[in-house]
Amino acid sequence: MCLHANAKLGLAGRLALVRTVEDGLSLKAAAAAFNVSPATAHRWWHRWLDSGCQTSSLLDRSSRPHVRERSVLLRQRVFRGRRSVVDIRALGRLC
Repeated sequence: MCLHANAKLGLAGRLALVRTVEDGLSLKAAAAAFNVSPATAHRWWHRWLDSGCQTSSLLDRSSRPHVRERSVLLRQRVFRGRRSVVDIRALGRLC
């Protein structure tokens, strides 16, 4: 598993954190116990819950932007709109 260079917790630490919260410790107390911010503990806890308690949810995620697939109709409208826009630089050269 590739960990982010600045990650304070690896997979085992993240799993231990969510198990501790499952056992009844508050997110704030668990964050202090694992030496991470409450926001970080909250992030891992909710990723854990949203995935249905799967360990894979505790892996690092890519931060690169992901392009969503657009419908053919929407792409055609965008291309048509781009072609209809007047090139402002060309107008500047005419004046």
